[in-house]
Amino acid sequence: MTVYIGSARIDERGKASGGKAGDQTGKEVSTQAWYRHAKGWVVLRPKDGAKAKKIAEAMQAACDNDNIGYDQYQNQTLWNQVKDKGYDPAKATEPCETDCARLVRVCCAYAGIMADDFYTATEADTLMRTGEFVKLTSTKYTTREDYLGAGDILVTKTKGHTAVVLSNGKDYDGGAEEPERKLGDRILRDGDYGADVIELQTRLKAVGYDPGEIDGEFGPNTESAVKALQTAAGILVDGEFGPDSLAALAALEGVEDDEPADAPEPEGPGARVAVSGGNAYIRTGPGTQYDAMGVAHAGDELTYANPDGWAPVLVGGRIGWISGKYAKVVSE
Repeated sequence: MTVYIGSARIDERGKASGGKAGDQTGKEVSTQAWYRHAKGWVVLRPKDGAKAKKIAEAMQAACDNDNIGYDQYQNQTLWNQVKDKGYDPAKATEPCETDCARLVRVCCAYAGIMADDFYTATEADTLMRTGEFVKLTSTKYTTREDYLGAGDILVTKTKGHTAVVLSNGKDYDGGAEEPERKLGDRILRDGDYGADVIELQTRLKAVGYDPGEIDGEFGPNTESAVKALQTAAGILVDGEFGPDSLAALAALEGVEDDEPADAPEPEGPGARVAVSGGNAYIRTGPGTQYDAMGVAHAGDELTYANPDGWAPVLVGGRIGWISGKYAKVVSE
């Protein structure tokens, strides 16, 4: 089953601007079979099925209306002509122009989704901020037509092109959501999207590692923040957020409040410190103001060094300190 898409493509002379208003060839704004773009697609799916249908309806109307042509320098003339007509491309009765991104914006407005002006490099972020879309990142959506549905918006990963899907693929299930992932369900790396990335960005920012905009996209800024966390925790610095990085993040969150716990009872030589309250940093002194020298994991047992609210422990021949909130002294 062939899936068709619609978009504003190029002017009548094969150029980006300078042609006559309106579609001079029937191909300036037109439909074509789905294809894999060299820059790779990102898929934005409307959460509301009725709005998805209207986005596809608007794009089809634009492709059928020869009053609408392509010109990057005159790209707002379609918007201006139909903004008082319910943003319906079918009601563009005078020759006008648009470009690929501004036509998608008109189609969204027709569906009741109002977004700030955008071009292809900013389109995904701008539309995601409306709260009306989910970003589908699985390769079954981004590299195949079978799971796409009418109203899905395709936009290249970097500045390039955008289109609207006009028909359903053979395996389209009508769903708007990919499986919801929690932080820790997968290793996160550059290019990943999702709710787990939003959680990571939010938590990184809360502990002082700035990931840039909290947008659910694991990009260069998020990678830099993860590397900074890894460096501080003394673990492998690869910019990928896996189990060790999650433990380091959880430990950092867990010791932010250094309110003293009840001091454990003194124990004799050879006592052990059991890590019982979750992962925590081992610090060079008894307080969060001291540098981290490692991470203690829940279930670890360390050699006890001295009885007070922060438990000194021997790690690799060095004395470190771990909060009494997260550990207790146990006898051998």
